[in-house]
Amino acid sequence: MSYSTNLKNSDIEKIITKYSDYELPLTNNYTLFRAKYKGCTITIFKTNTILFQGLNEDEVSKEICELANIVINREKNSNASLSIDLSLMGSDEVGTGDFFGGIVVVASFVPKELISTIKKLGVKDSKELSDDKINEIAPILIKKIPHTIHLLDDIKYNYFTKVRKFNMNKTKALLHNSALLNLKKKITTYDGVIIDAFTTKDKYFDYLNDTTNVLKDVKLEEKAENKYTCVAVSSIIARYIFLKHLDELSKTVNFELPKGAGNKVDLAIQKILKNHNIKFFDNIAKTNFKNLEKAIK
Repeated sequence: MSYSTNLKNSDIEKIITKYSDYELPLTNNYTLFRAKYKGCTITIFKTNTILFQGLNEDEVSKEICELANIVINREKNSNASLSIDLSLMGSDEVGTGDFFGGIVVVASFVPKELISTIKKLGVKDSKELSDDKINEIAPILIKKIPHTIHLLDDIKYNYFTKVRKFNMNKTKALLHNSALLNLKKKITTYDGVIIDAFTTKDKYFDYLNDTTNVLKDVKLEEKAENKYTCVAVSSIIARYIFLKHLDELSKTVNFELPKGAGNKVDLAIQKILKNHNIKFFDNIAKTNFKNLEKAIK
C-alpha cells in the first residue's frame, strides 16, 4: 500500500535535510523533492504532500512521521486500496481483450478534496464491479468528475492494425496521450499524471515518437486502478462507455454480443456468419484476433 499525507513547510525542511544523501532527480515541475531510501521512493510535491511508494513503505513512512511529528491515517475501509491522497489526473482503458467492440480510453481528474466522496460511491477497479454497479456509479462520476473519453471504434481499430500496422500497445499509447492532453486543457493545477501501465515508460514514449504533441510528465504504474482514485474512476467510466457501445453493436446483429474472446465469442461468430460475410466484422470486431481466423478455418 502507498501512503500520503500533508506537510508544513517546517516539516519539509526537516525531511529534505535528513534524506538529502538519497536524493533523486526531479521528473516533473510539480515535484519539490524525491529520494530513494530503503527501497522506498519518497516524493514531496509543491502542494506540500508527501508520498511513499515501493519497498518498506510502512517502515519509512513511520520513520519520517516520527522525524516531522506528523500522522498518517492508516484506517482500513472497504476502499483502503485507493490510498493516494493527491489531486491527480489518471487514465485507463477497456476493451483491449474483447473481440467485439472497440477500445475506450478515459482520462479523469479527481481533486483530493473529492476523494472521500468518490470512494463512498463504491469506486474501485471496474474489473471488481458488476455491470449493474458500473451502470449505477458511472453516470454520477460523469457528472461530478472532469474527464475525457476516447472511443476507438472497430473500423478505426482495424484500419490502424491492417493499414498503419500499429500493434495494440502503440494504439493504446496514442489514445492515452490524446485523452490526457484533452483533459489537461480543463485543469489548472494537479499533483501528477498516472497511467495504468500496459508497457514500460521507455516503450510508451517510443510508441509516441512520431506524435507531435506528447504529455511528458506521466507515470506508468501497474495496478494503478487499485491505488489511485482517478484511475479507478477512469476504469469505471471507460467500462460504462464500452458496455453502451457493445449494446449498440448488438442491435446490428439482433442478439447480445458476448464480451471477451472465449468460446461464447466463437459461437457468436458462427451465428453471424449465417447472415453476413467476413467483411461485416470490420464494423463490429477486432479482426486481427485469432477468433475470426479460427472461424474461417
